[in-house]
Amino acid sequence: MEETSFISRQDNLLKSIDEGIVIIPGAGLKQKSHDTEFPFRQNSDFKYFTGFNEPDATLVLKKTIEGEVERHLFLQEKNPEMEMWTGIRLGSEKAPEVLPIDSAYPNHEFTRRLPDLFKGHKNLYYNLFNHDLQSKVTKALKSLGGKRKEKYFTPLHWHHLSPLIGMLRLRKDQNEILAMKQAAELSDIGHRAAMALAAPGVNEKEIDQLLSYLFAQENGEGPAYDSIVAGGTNALILHYIANNQNLKDGDLLLIDAGAQVNTYASDVTRTFPVNGVFSPAQKDLYQVVLNSQKVAMGHMKIGATLKEIHTSTCQILLKSLIEADILKGSFEELWEKDAYRAYYPHGTGHWLGLDVHDQSPYLDNQLEELTLDEGMVFTCEPGLYLPVGDASVPSKWQGMGIRIEDDILITQSGPENLTRSIPKEVKEIEEACKEDIKTILSKLSSPSLLS
Repeated sequence: MEETSFISRQDNLLKSIDEGIVIIPGAGLKQKSHDTEFPFRQNSDFKYFTGFNEPDATLVLKKTIEGEVERHLFLQEKNPEMEMWTGIRLGSEKAPEVLPIDSAYPNHEFTRRLPDLFKGHKNLYYNLFNHDLQSKVTKALKSLGGKRKEKYFTPLHWHHLSPLIGMLRLRKDQNEILAMKQAAELSDIGHRAAMALAAPGVNEKEIDQLLSYLFAQENGEGPAYDSIVAGGTNALILHYIANNQNLKDGDLLLIDAGAQVNTYASDVTRTFPVNGVFSPAQKDLYQVVLNSQKVAMGHMKIGATLKEIHTSTCQILLKSLIEADILKGSFEELWEKDAYRAYYPHGTGHWLGLDVHDQSPYLDNQLEELTLDEGMVFTCEPGLYLPVGDASVPSKWQGMGIRIEDDILITQSGPENLTRSIPKEVKEIEEACKEDIKTILSKLSSPSLLS
């Protein structure tokens, strides 16, 4: 992404405040075992405003009441010995040339410079739940408290920054949309390959590893979240990630998995028969879920809310559960009791972006539902989960878990399904299950697996 895009994002954030200092820390490395770390994953807010992907960095933005702006970055300093072990660092000397900042300093100067950065500002904006930063802020302000005869303002008003950033991240720009479309393309290849590989006796782990491999191809960065590969009754566990059981003939396989590109997520769920052919009972229940998703998508337009979409989905699923004689009583009575939640306990969608559950608000400042607008991206994921042993559920459906999930971009001309190419109609799925996996892998620029 061009530097000007990050500058524009910073400016949009600063336009939302009259004056003040903004602090946005990046992520650090997390210890995995004695002397090893988990793979690094940058803080989403920091990435959004800088594009910088090194650990242990902090962005500081300053805006005066006159509108003058300063942009500072604290980061790891160059260190040839450490770089030999862990990789090349950008360093403070080079950083202003390639990043959207005015000046850069080594990390060890942060606590020393912080009091001077505070001078002249009445307002301070940061994530109030960041306890490490909280202690540094408190220490810096305490050092200024002893200089009461000095004629400068210091931040007396502390503001939680996350809601402001969440509103900005709600609408995706063209660079973000491009990354999410590329993630969707890799997700398409991964889900098609999973349909081709799945068969009785194949272990969930084999499919999980295949997805991880394919999501890391081309410009992919691997899975955006821990993939769910849930055969049979494992699909009744909404966040099942053990992925270690053999698939059984006659079962369904639910896969919730999406690729990540430039830290942007795809989030896709498909459910299909392990043996490649839906039984009549599986087809009937699957069609109920698919129809509910189509109804939900009919409500996806500028001005609608995610709550309205969820309500329409729940209503059609409730009607289907009544028609199947799983729930007994009038629609009005059962709706009042939220009776459908026994079989559909989660929401129909969530914001999607740098985080698979993007941290943007669902309510505005007046606590009203936010309405959909151009550039917003969210998921649509209705499902039904019918437990074994539930006497209200016909035996032919007991143990089935079905979810269908796509990623939706709102445009002026209507909703754009970013993951529409991934098979989900019954006929499409059965055809995809018959595909030769080598044919699917040949779509990649370097298809080395199974060659």
